[in-house]
Amino acid sequence: MLFFLNDGIQTNMSGIEHAQIQRLHLFEHVHQPAKIVTRQYSNELHMVTNNAGIADENFINMFDYFQEARLVPQQDVTIKDLQIDRHWKRKADGINYNYYRGQKRLLYVRRRNDDKKRIINVQYFDHFGKLLKVSWYDNRGFISVEHLYDWQGKITTENYYTPTGKLALQVATQTDKRGKEKKSYHLFAFHGHDYQFAGFNELTSFFLDQLVTDHDICEDGPVGFIVDRVFENGWSVLHMRHRVPRYMQLHNDHVNNNDDILHSTLNFNYEWGLNHITDWDGVITLTPQQQDDVKARYGKTGVAIFRVPGPIVTSDVLKQPRIPFAKRHKHEVVTVARLSPEKQQEHLIAAWPQVLKAVPDAQLNLWGYANDNYDQKLRKQVKDLALESSVHFKGYTTNVADVDNHAQLMALPSRVEGLPLTLVEAQAHGLPAIANDIKYGPSDVIIDGQDGLLTKNGDIDGLAKAIISLLSDQQRLAQMSTNAYEDCKRYSEANVMKLWQKIIDNMKEKEGK
Repeated sequence: MLFFLNDGIQTNMSGIEHAQIQRLHLFEHVHQPAKIVTRQYSNELHMVTNNAGIADENFINMFDYFQEARLVPQQDVTIKDLQIDRHWKRKADGINYNYYRGQKRLLYVRRRNDDKKRIINVQYFDHFGKLLKVSWYDNRGFISVEHLYDWQGKITTENYYTPTGKLALQVATQTDKRGKEKKSYHLFAFHGHDYQFAGFNELTSFFLDQLVTDHDICEDGPVGFIVDRVFENGWSVLHMRHRVPRYMQLHNDHVNNNDDILHSTLNFNYEWGLNHITDWDGVITLTPQQQDDVKARYGKTGVAIFRVPGPIVTSDVLKQPRIPFAKRHKHEVVTVARLSPEKQQEHLIAAWPQVLKAVPDAQLNLWGYANDNYDQKLRKQVKDLALESSVHFKGYTTNVADVDNHAQLMALPSRVEGLPLTLVEAQAHGLPAIANDIKYGPSDVIIDGQDGLLTKNGDIDGLAKAIISLLSDQQRLAQMSTNAYEDCKRYSEANVMKLWQKIIDNMKEKEGK
């Protein structure tokens, strides 16, 4: 059993989550036991995972585990299921309701905007109008956690319940003499014992120790970890009492300066893990170039350095009918990536006036959610350049295939990458791409001049010329589309699984010892 460790999964997923899910489906396909593991709580978690195609039996969340709520049948709790005094006055607030006794509000019922108007939470107020407690309903239909508030409106206690209403876990928040909040975690009657933990990482270590010794979940055979979020989970994994094979996955560039791979400061996401490299059984890189660079810096430690690409082109995708190039939206350029400084969408926008001068009907669609309101900077840039009629912010999409099937060209002007999932997805749908020739990834996907073009990072004029050269030569672009369909086969399930098998064999060897 291989557990893929993450911190949490949200509706707007990053490339890491998409890579995890693709990997999970690959392992399902070849009957290799694996599960995704997260540790953050969300009352909508299973709504998110189910929509993402993650089956409950192949997913474990720490709170679910302690709350005995891994596999819970769906129940629809609506307002008629609440016990509310019929003498209280009800006042609508959109789809939600306030309840009053006289002039004093006692309850606020928040409902989900779906066809059944299921309950999200119930908020309780004292006779001064202060919030006392909020009861949150898991989307599967039971009170999962209750938040208790102090007079200043801060949460002091979080009580997490099983679906049967038994208190399983309590989080207490206190303020020390310096005014800093401290949280303590209490497990009640877990396998007949109570436990207390000073921090979230300690609780996570305990959870992982329980997980690897839970035969009902692990079944027979070796057990290991693929740690996809090292910054969040690394400490907990390395402080477990039970030692199992553990592998640190690099999803991005591991250094901050690629001109000095031997001495550069490390990417903060991997700094702690790489500074404790000898405590790992292996490091997984995404590309041959990154594998060589990690070996150059850490090879003498004796820790195995593997390479496995994150993107996977499934057999179903390879079998899909190819989109005739003539049916694509002429002169449509797309980028599918987080709106974030390292993705450098501002370079693409800056190049766009040159593109429009040569190809007046060109359209640029930016797909992806924004980090730290970065979209506001990009929107201002678009407005300042008067590009509103040709540059569009499309938001996050769960149907990337539809985007790739309709556009004529993908552009990704990033300054740093791991192995861009978006480029492999584009290639698998016959979409030629332009990307900067940086470490790591674009040159491993794009075969320059065959299925796309590689550009120099920071060269906005060069980026504009590359886009113009392809949009202006529809015959060449059509041939690149044909080539892309073929070139994506390098990332087929069979090819990627061969690389994963090396890690599985290593895990079995480590477990045997």
